[in-house]
Amino acid sequence: MNCINIQGKKRKEIKKKYNSELRNYGYIPCIIYSKNKNIKFYLLLSILKKIILTYKVYKVILSIKNENKIEAILKEIQFNPINDEIIHVDFFELKKDKYIIISIPIISVGHSLGVSKGGEYKLFLNKIKIKIITDDILDHIDLNINNLDIGDSLYIKNIYNPKYIILHNSNEVIASIKSSRTYIKEVHEK
Repeated sequence: MNCINIQGKKRKEIKKKYNSELRNYGYIPCIIYSKNKNIKFYLLLSILKKIILTYKVYKVILSIKNENKIEAILKEIQFNPINDEIIHVDFFELKKDKYIIISIPIISVGHSLGVSKGGEYKLFLNKIKIKIITDDILDHIDLNINNLDIGDSLYIKNIYNPKYIILHNSNEVIASIKSSRTYIKEVHEK
């Protein structure tokens, strides 16, 4: 798993006006949810963008004044509905040997037989929500598409790993190969 060290500063207040001022100076209000206590702090937007604007999953090691270093994972990002700017970020403290629910990116691996015949590859899910022990958190889930032919689909039930539990309907389609117009035209010409 990717790891990044971040230095945060504790928030003095939690009022709307104070949070607005933080955003005006390029900081984003954050909170880390922990079993013992929740810590309100703020981070530079430029630092947050490194972990937000990517498909990767990061373990964040937060250093906040007067607190021990905390290992956490990004839990939720709140955006302004009008201009899509980040307005708040939630982190969740990672505890050893505890389960966590997290969304993991899917990466297609291989070359599909159907695509080589002129079919079109469609990925319907970019991430899969799983329940996993914090020590086993993955960077991504590989989706082998080598055997997919035109008209074939891969479902949630086709993915199995004893390390995690997938929290989706087993019949949900992850990816498929659709016939393209050129393929249909070639078949009709024969």
